[in-house]
Amino acid sequence: MQTGQRDRMKYLFREILGVDVDRIVKQVVAKVSVDRAKQVQKNSTEWKKYMSEEGGVVLLPANVAGIGRRSPKR
Repeated sequence: MQTGQRDRMKYLFREILGVDVDRIVKQVVAKVSVDRAKQVQKNSTEWKKYMSEEGGVVLLPANVAGIGRRSPKR
């Protein structure tokens, strides 16, 4: 959607429905961020529990161990 069309749609939503699209988007983004942060905290807690049960050492397969690593510069 082009900028002009986007602004027109925001105007129509605000004038006809009384809805501020930007405010709603900010609220949704904030809600998603909070939910993700809670999930990360839960995953971290579960991972610590799992690591302690396994004795602190877990061997991961190569395809999992390399996730998120940067490839070496050439």
